Amino acid sequence: MHCILKASVALVALALATPSMAQEKVLGVAAIDLQNSFYVRMKEAGDVAASDYAVKSTWQSAEGSLEKQVGIIENFVNQGVSAILIDPIDKNAVIPAIQKATAAGIPVITMGNKVDGGENYSTLYPDYNNMAMVARAIGTSLGGEGEIALLVGSRGNFVSDTREKGFVETMQKEFPKIKIVGVEPTGWDAAKATNAAQTWLTTYPDLKAVACISDSLCLAADSVASAMGSNLIYGGYDGDAEMKELIDSGKMVMDVMTGAYRVGYWNVAVAARLANAEKLPKDLFMPTYFVTSDETAAKLKSAGLTVDYINTEKQAVEAKNYTEQLGPKVAASAMTVGQ
Repeated sequence: MHCILKASVALVALALATPSMAQEKVLGVAAIDLQNSFYVRMKEAGDVAASDYAVKSTWQSAEGSLEKQVGIIENFVNQGVSAILIDPIDKNAVIPAIQKATAAGIPVITMGNKVDGGENYSTLYPDYNNMAMVARAIGTSLGGEGEIALLVGSRGNFVSDTREKGFVETMQKEFPKIKIVGVEPTGWDAAKATNAAQTWLTTYPDLKAVACISDSLCLAADSVASAMGSNLIYGGYDGDAEMKELIDSGKMVMDVMTGAYRVGYWNVAVAARLANAEKLPKDLFMPTYFVTSDETAAKLKSAGLTVDYINTEKQAVEAKNYTEQLGPKVAASAMTVGQ
């Protein structure tokens, strides 16, 4: 009996001395949805990051509903998770929920969004400048004239709004003879992008290009355009693997690679480090890449636009080069680069 008592005391002491063993860190992720291919890949690589960092990640889909997303965040707070990751549908509407989490001592990371929620962290990309370059690539490819359209996400979403602003303002300023005939919010829904593209192609038979704040929307537009016999060019954002054929063929003149796998891994890595009380800056920036074909880059250069780019072969390598760059063995400083 005495030996059993001593063994019990020793086990309790071990548990108290090693809290990471006694209680697993849990990260709650409030995603916009988990059907879009970008979010599916984010989760796949995010789960790899969770394994690498020895934490558990719980992903919940808001299915495009702001009300549902707020409820998911509040549930995570009630559960007492170690950190919360939010891809805000509306950057202002989620602030009260963020503040509840902060009051509960839970670190909050707003993914791809600059949200002024108090003590939250923001994982960001140079969205305005990147979409400005997409506008220049399309404008240059069209010789500065023609009708174009833009597919966006949803109003109030920081990423969508910033990418839209960068594209529209650059096009208006630098290519005044190009007319933007439509800007359509889609909620990142391919079906809505399909409908918008069909309407534009019917209404504007001389439409020359469609730009998209997310690659999946461009794929939807191209499906419609091909079926209707229209030869559009595109400019997109995300660096999805499915864009390879469009890029290599020259139909997509510029894509921006954040890379869904890279984004998912990076965000979960940041959350895991914060859950383990590592010190990180409030605003963190991920490096991105411009992607185009060597032939398109040469054409743009001859027309006066020089771009520091990678081709699709290099893109395929960089898309999954995340564990080495962002894994638990690297210093905390590796989580961010200069803006």
